[in-house]
Amino acid sequence: MNTPRLSLPRGNVLLVGTGALPVALLPGWVLYLRELYGWNVRVCLTHAATRLVSADALAALSTNPVLGPDWRPGGGSVEHREAAEWADLAMVVPATGAFVAKCAHGITDSLALATVSFTEAPVFVVPSLGGPRMGSQAVRRNLGLLAEDGFHVVATEKGVSAHTGKGDDGAMPSIFSVLKAVASSGAVATDPSATDPTAADPTATDPTAAPTGSAA
Repeated sequence: MNTPRLSLPRGNVLLVGTGALPVALLPGWVLYLRELYGWNVRVCLTHAATRLVSADALAALSTNPVLGPDWRPGGGSVEHREAAEWADLAMVVPATGAFVAKCAHGITDSLALATVSFTEAPVFVVPSLGGPRMGSQAVRRNLGLLAEDGFHVVATEKGVSAHTGKGDDGAMPSIFSVLKAVASSGAVATDPSATDPTAADPTATDPTAAPTGSAA
C-alpha cells in the first residue's frame, strides 16, 4: 500500500458528511486519518447524513464534538467561521447532488454549506452519485462550476448500486483514491522524506470502503 505522504500546517482536517449512503463509512475515515497521519479530525454533518451515520460514534472516534446539522443556539461562537478557519484541509465525503448544486450556486443555508463556503483551506468534493445522475447535464454543469470556483472535484469510481445490487458508475471513491487526488492536486504540501504512514503496519487495509464501493 502506497499512501501519499501529506503534510498539513496544523494537522487539522474537516470532514463534511452529506446524506448519501457511503456516509456510513465515515467513522472508518476518521480512524484511518488519525491513526496513520496523526491528524486532528473534526466532522460536520448535514440533516440527511445524521439519519445514516452515528454522530456519537464520530465524536468518540475523532475525540471532537460533531458540528451540525444546525447552528447551536447560544454557542458563544460563529460556528461556521470558527470551523472554516480551523481547517487546513476540508473534504466533503460523500457529496450528494443536492450539496453540489447548492455549493456551486453559493447557497449557504446549512452549517455544512456555510463552513465549506467560508474556508480558505483546500476543499475536496468527493461525489456519490448514481449512474443516471452522472449523465445529467445539470450535475456535470454544477461540478464544473465548483472546479471553476477553485474546489477540487474527485472523480467517482465504479461501484455497486444500492438500488440494483449491480455494478454502476458514480460511486464514492475510496479513501486511497481521495488521498492520491489530494497529493496530486498540489494544494497540500507533500513530504517525500517522511516515512510512509502505512509502514508501521504493512498489513493495514482500507477500513473505509465496502468491497467494491457503493453507488446510490
